[in-house]
Amino acid sequence: MKTDGRKLSIQEKAFIRRTSVKRVLDGEKPCNVTASYGLSPKSIFRWLKKAREEGIDSLAPKPKPGRRRKLTIQEEQEVKRWIVDKDPRQYNFDFGLWTREIISDLIWDRIGIKLSANSVGRLLRRQGLTPQKPLRRAYERDPKAINKWLKRDYICIRKRAKQRKAEIFWLDEASIRSDDPLQRTWGLKGKTPIVQTSGQRQSINAISALSNKGGFWYMVYNGRFNATKFIECLKNFMRYRRKRIFIIMDGHPVHKAKVIKEYIKGLNGKLEMYLLTLCTRS
Repeated sequence: MKTDGRKLSIQEKAFIRRTSVKRVLDGEKPCNVTASYGLSPKSIFRWLKKAREEGIDSLAPKPKPGRRRKLTIQEEQEVKRWIVDKDPRQYNFDFGLWTREIISDLIWDRIGIKLSANSVGRLLRRQGLTPQKPLRRAYERDPKAINKWLKRDYICIRKRAKQRKAEIFWLDEASIRSDDPLQRTWGLKGKTPIVQTSGQRQSINAISALSNKGGFWYMVYNGRFNATKFIECLKNFMRYRRKRIFIIMDGHPVHKAKVIKEYIKGLNGKLEMYLLTLCTRS
């Protein structure tokens, strides 16, 4: 039965070539070998000649060369250096997050080669980059000051809390509004698109505190956050507290108000407040 080579895979064809040549070299007659595989009698002689001249490994399947990459390895690594720990706005883009389209434009501007979004995605994966949700960091953040506070001020606070058998809490405020944030959309030039949204705005204000031991407290309140409201929140927080409390919070102007310091002073040491910006005890 004759074998139809068109129905065989590349690996199957290579296996037959190498096995046929080995059988002939081991002493079998070429005609018997070709007959057993249903091959053309002339095929075996081409394979034998190639094996004798270039070795039997030359009968192995040759890898098909794919489409050449447009960027060299060095250029791809350069693209990675542009992205890692960088912001698109540093390259005069008006958007702070990396997208494949922005990276494609950056490659075109700097190297003069245009890549599709899919090609950019494959390039980034080859360089070990993945799409991730970024963490927010304030411009005012000072890593050296943070490290200094953790190694000096916070250690002092923790030692004092241990001496006075106090529990440390971290406190902050937050506000959530129901406004629907509008992003960019496409529209006719010179005519700004209109999006129908609700005219009613609602907001929720909350203050919460989390202790080093996992204790949690929160309070939802109405109105503007001011010294009077903060004292109301502190009274709610201190209700039923038996242990001394150390509160660490940011340098919000309300936290530093004179009436707040007077209120804390009136608690006779039951509550101590530390500011992250000044790190001074109130």
